Amino acid sequence: MRARARTLTMSALAATAGIALALTAVAAPASAAKPVRGGGTTTTAVSSGCSSLDGLKVTAKTVSKTITLAAGDKIGISVSPARSGDLIILSGSAGTSIFFNEAPATTGMTFTAPYSTTYGLGWSLDTSGTIPSDLTWSFTCTGSGGSGGGTTTSDADRDRVADSADACPSTTLPDNISRPTAGKYYANSGGTFVDGTGKSSGLTVVDTGGCSATQIAKALRLSKKDSRSGISLSTLTSWANTH
Repeated sequence: MRARARTLTMSALAATAGIALALTAVAAPASAAKPVRGGGTTTTAVSSGCSSLDGLKVTAKTVSKTITLAAGDKIGISVSPARSGDLIILSGSAGTSIFFNEAPATTGMTFTAPYSTTYGLGWSLDTSGTIPSDLTWSFTCTGSGGSGGGTTTSDADRDRVADSADACPSTTLPDNISRPTAGKYYANSGGTFVDGTGKSSGLTVVDTGGCSATQIAKALRLSKKDSRSGISLSTLTSWANTH
């Protein structure tokens, strides 16, 4: 099921990249809809902060929002009808960072803003059957003490992940890699994971909860070779999916 969902999500990244471009412009419109199995329409809106989502209900096959959040703001979303095996897929961007997540539709999903900025977020339903035409998406949003990015966020290691959401404090960028290797990924000075040839993984330290390849290798007790050359894409992706 995860592999199927990943394929669906990756097919939407081109549309999601459009969100990142839209965020660079003042008063830019919300992103275009992401493609989903069975097609359908997307409801779009520009929201000023967390409170604008709280209690919102939308009937559509997919939903996309451009919203300014403070670090620690939590967006909860559920969908109805939800069947066993269905997945809620989240893909989005903040600046040049692109990320994605998934959760069982029967339990719903929570997204926690790692830092204060404007996010482009899109939700869709991945199902093995036909997507109902009358999906209802319900939102909640809990502020961290001030929505809309109006609070000062502490980020001691300057990895763009708030200390309150940072899984790896004291991150140093770039990774201290002594033997760059093709197919082995590490965080460069900008926080993007690249391999020894400079190929980008499409993931950043924001996606990994503020953790560099060196820190991930240490946490997973990988070999010294991984600490010197970087970690595999599968290890990096697995970590990003759980942090």
